[in-house]
Formats: sequence, C-alpha cells, structure tokens
Amino acid sequence: MSEIEATESVLFGVSVDTVDSHKRFKAEQAFGFSLLADTEFKVSHQYSGIIERFNASKRTTFIIDKAGYIRAIDTEVNVKTHGEDVAALLKEVLPKIEVGQPAPDFIATDSTGKTHQLSELIEKKNVVLSFYPRDFGRG
Repeated sequence: MSEIEATESVLFGVSVDTVDSHKRFKAEQAFGFSLLADTEFKVSHQYSGIIERFNASKRTTFIIDKAGYIRAIDTEVNVKTHGEDVAALLKEVLPKIEVGQPAPDFIATDSTGKTHQLSELIEKKNVVLSFYPRDFGRG
C-alpha cells in the first residue's frame, strides 16, 4: 500500500488529453494511478485553469477530503518530488476537519474507459486531483 493509499485517498492525474493518449502515457510511465481525460476542459476550467498558449491544464494539485471540501491547493508542483509532496500534504491537512470551500462535482473518464464522479467518492475516499499540462508529443 502506498503512502497516499494509507491515508484512505485515491489519486487521479487529470489533463485535457484523450483516453487513448492516456493509455500510452500511463504504460510508458508505469503510473500506479488513473489518468482522467478532460477533453472538454470542464474539470480543468473548474479547478486548475487553462494555459491558453498550450491549450492545456495548469499544473496544480488539489486535496479534497471525504466530506468534499478542498483542504489544500498546490500550484508549485515539483514533478520530481510530487508523490512525496502529496503524501506529506495529505498527512498535514487531512486531520483538520473544519469548514472550507466545497469541491465542485465532476465526471471524467480514465484511460481504461471507467467513469469517475467526485460525488460518488465523498464520504468514502479522500481525493487527490493532480492536473498536468498535457502529454506533449504523445497523441
């Protein structure tokens, strides 16, 4: 079990790339988490915003607790230490249950074709949405 899973959390990578692009990218990188295809830019507009120059999601990570509240936003993502950074951030922010901003619901499809909806995970799992710009050159 990973440090992230140990916090009863689920991690999703999100970008505006296609499901097929995600399949290739996930296989190449051997990710242990699902990649969600936000091809209509809806989730990216709600959460990370768009880098207009590249027509891509901004690299941002959101920690959403089981109650559906945003507990942390990281806009300074370091791709080399991101896993460790997310695990540390989860440990830091999740024990504090307090009033915060509700997370907007979303529906997105991962590289296996499975659909994920935030509201279906509320009260079951903490959610990590980690946005990245694009799978540049991969589809």
